[in-house]
Amino acid sequence: MKPFFDLHCHMLCGVDDGAKNQEMMFGMLDAAYADGVRAICLTPHFSPYLFGDTYEKSQEAFAVLSQYAAQKYPDVHLCLGHELGYYNGCAAALADGVCRTVAGSRYVLVDFPEKVDFYELSHAMDQLRSMGYCPILAHTERYRCLFSKIAWIRSFVNDGGVVQINASSAIGDWGRGAKGFWKKLVKERLAHIVSSDGHNLTSRPPLMSICMEALEKYGDPQYVRDLTWNNACRVVQDQAL
Repeated sequence: MKPFFDLHCHMLCGVDDGAKNQEMMFGMLDAAYADGVRAICLTPHFSPYLFGDTYEKSQEAFAVLSQYAAQKYPDVHLCLGHELGYYNGCAAALADGVCRTVAGSRYVLVDFPEKVDFYELSHAMDQLRSMGYCPILAHTERYRCLFSKIAWIRSFVNDGGVVQINASSAIGDWGRGAKGFWKKLVKERLAHIVSSDGHNLTSRPPLMSICMEALEKYGDPQYVRDLTWNNACRVVQDQAL
């Protein structure tokens, strides 16, 4: 099995609603490695209204996880970012580096509530691009306002936006609507990156292989490889997709 790159994962402990302690953090890395993951970008939430300033805590947890990985899985590459819960005023947090981009690149992983209004989402994407960032829309298949906006997604992609989808949506973990939209994004080659968005070891484990049957059904081998490895590599190297 070819390795996976998980670009969106909440494995760092004590930072957000992801891993609760070091034992779970290490267990999540163990599970990801056993599943074939060989590169991970740790992306704790950046949402000051929900979790406060996670910069220092995530830095500390990343150092602990990096040491564990170096000892047990020396072939795993770890890098650090944030998942920005978009809000008015986030530009300052990005400019100051308090909210991290993905591995220090121009790419920003951006999250919204599932019931976000379409115009709020599209305006936010425009704002980030106007500031020189390349937005990665987190778990795109979960936003109901986009189910009927496939033309906007094509435009978003043509303008350099990146569509990230969750592996677990392929098997219906986020409902029939998200599963159907996930399938549509893959079939129309509008998705760029598949990630686990893992939060724990039970309800939301950091697994990538669970979507492979669906990916191989709807995408050719090169596209599947781009979704699960190549495009994530390009992002962390700050290359165009």
